[in-house]
Amino acid sequence: MPTPVILDLDGTLMPSHAVDNQCYWRAVGESFGRSVETLDLSGFDNVTDDGLLRDWCLATLGRTPSAPEREDVRARFLALIEASAKAEPAAFAPTPGLQEWLERQPRGSVAVATGGWEHTARWKLRAAGLDRFELPLAGSNSDPDRPAIMRRARARLAPAFAAHTPVYLGDGPWDLAAAMQLGWGFIGIAEGDRAERLRRAGAERVVQDFSQL
Repeated sequence: MPTPVILDLDGTLMPSHAVDNQCYWRAVGESFGRSVETLDLSGFDNVTDDGLLRDWCLATLGRTPSAPEREDVRARFLALIEASAKAEPAAFAPTPGLQEWLERQPRGSVAVATGGWEHTARWKLRAAGLDRFELPLAGSNSDPDRPAIMRRARARLAPAFAAHTPVYLGDGPWDLAAAMQLGWGFIGIAEGDRAERLRRAGAERVVQDFSQL
């Protein structure tokens, strides 16, 4: 039985992590009428779209966001992502080797667990031409906790694969931490400083892209 695999999205399936972060904080700033810098994600407890918004609102406003505020950020964020894809299409191109790797995987053995909201995640998969693989997807719509998102993604695998311990492929230290918390395997997909950051955090295997898997 092949090992089931759960995939992160931004920075793993496509090099969208930097653009995504810029668009996210710009959306937050526009929604709340504030000047918000692009923040380093490592300073947050929950590196997910819902978790970041909640933590920022608590730290800045002393309260959690209301439902209308959350929806406004979500709408602005998607619009900014769409505009950025037109200006920087390479940021939403599949990571080298990814499509060939996906074609080799048994159906039902791979799912996506992203800290992003599902509406933007699905848009990115379509923009990258990855929607053709029909990968099950779990995002932070209903829970800001990354391990909980990963468990939901695992539950959406085909039953024969969901019964086995997966390997999580990601690019951030928070991905590694969540995999370790769940007792899953982990492979880093990163290069340069991001790869070194994963190794310092304890990742035993880090590869540049999917052609090395």
